Amino acid sequence: MQRAARDIQPYRPLLERWLPNAEVRTEVLPARVAVHDALITWQAAGRTARYLVEVKHHLRHQDVAVVVAQMQRLRAALPRAYANDRLLLLAPHVRRQQAAVLERAQVDYLDLAGNAHLEFPGLFVHVEGRKPDKERTAAPRRPHKGWIKTVMAILVQPELANAPYRVLAQHADVALGTITGCMHDLAVRGLLLTRKNGRRVTDREALTALWVQAYIDGLRPKLTQRRLQVRAQAKAELRTRLQTVLTKQGHRWAVTGADAAEQRTHYFRAEETEIYAPTNAFDDRATQRALVAQPTLRGGNLLVIEPPGPLATPDRTVDAVPAAPDILVYAELRNRGTEQALEAAELLFRKVLANGPR
Repeated sequence: MQRAARDIQPYRPLLERWLPNAEVRTEVLPARVAVHDALITWQAAGRTARYLVEVKHHLRHQDVAVVVAQMQRLRAALPRAYANDRLLLLAPHVRRQQAAVLERAQVDYLDLAGNAHLEFPGLFVHVEGRKPDKERTAAPRRPHKGWIKTVMAILVQPELANAPYRVLAQHADVALGTITGCMHDLAVRGLLLTRKNGRRVTDREALTALWVQAYIDGLRPKLTQRRLQVRAQAKAELRTRLQTVLTKQGHRWAVTGADAAEQRTHYFRAEETEIYAPTNAFDDRATQRALVAQPTLRGGNLLVIEPPGPLATPDRTVDAVPAAPDILVYAELRNRGTEQALEAAELLFRKVLANGPR
């Protein structure tokens, strides 16, 4: 807990100012509460109030709604004794728009610029509009195609965050110079930490949320795709035929979206099968005849999507059918956007946050 003590230290004068004589604990947190950076207990109006504290060093470049959801999720997982504890966010600077989100979610905050919002029986503090003395880091850039492919590789194989840049570039299928810019951007956002023992992602959940939206907005619409109507009695027959034809031709492929989600959660089933595969392979008349398939501009029961990167079509299989990594399946479900697809995405979310591709 030494790191937590150091993180809290800059905020102690502010805590003393607004919460005089409060007990701030960073060294002796109960084991299940240790996911938080500190506990603050304060006596007021004959009542005891307690805060679960989270410190975010780079909040300026993070999605505060994701931070709020994370804090609420951590509190919900604690023993019942902590269910009514307030949440307190500490950051170098909380922007006005972020403050509004925090207040609506009933998450209190303090920042080093002097902004504050603390509210519980016996206490109300609200200070807004104060700006930090100096911006010390450059603003992150808008995610581009190379950024999206690089981060995808890191999310699929977390060990790539600490791999040589040349290795990461190969797995992401981007230029070496793209890696340098991407890693700098992640550091500016506070999502990549570099130490003597290597580099690591600091907040996989926040990076996942940022990447999924970037993928849906910036890369997915640019991927080529083909629609086909395959004459098959059932999905199993369609997938077996795909396996036979594409394997014979030496093409890597993988189911994604609803079919892949059904394998993992047994929840969502769609009429259309989505796969990642080279789209030009399906322009070949011999391939179409082997699949008993007819191209179509709309509808159809097979959607072929250009793979967004080499890792989209892994070697490993589920029930003999290659399946895309969880993060891409999740993104395709979010991109589909129907109520059932979004529910399936939520069921898959925990697997997405797991430290690995599957």
